[in-house]
Amino acid sequence: MNAIRKYILFVAGCTAAYFEPLGFLLKLVLVLFLADFVSGFVKSRKICGRWTLQSKKLRWSFVKMGVYMCVMALTFYVCEAMQLPQETALSAVKVEVWCIVYIEGLSIVENLRVLFPHDRFLKFMHYLLSVEFLKYVPLLNGFLKEKDDGKS
Repeated sequence: MNAIRKYILFVAGCTAAYFEPLGFLLKLVLVLFLADFVSGFVKSRKICGRWTLQSKKLRWSFVKMGVYMCVMALTFYVCEAMQLPQETALSAVKVEVWCIVYIEGLSIVENLRVLFPHDRFLKFMHYLLSVEFLKYVPLLNGFLKEKDDGKS
């Protein structure tokens, strides 16, 4: 068990050093991820009536965070392998990070709406993030309207 802990700390340290230029944004992603996890856990408690990890989304949240980190690392690595300037690689990863911030922020608001169903501020924030924001991002709006036909 001690070897696993050392390995996890080693990987975390390497990841932190690799993404040091994006320090603030990655801290923001981590804070939002933790807030999403806690709010999802409390939401699961409210729905199920006991402290268990019954929510399928909640159980996969750490896998989701791992996928986020792998995609960012892969993007950064590919940009460096293509010998693009570091600013280009950072810009590409920043776009991914802001997408993650949007997704996690919306998830937090959705979890809080379940916990506080009559709160008007949360209803407004959900409307603002899920409807009004999409008016200014046409590609995202089209993507979210697609039907899942099971072919992918």
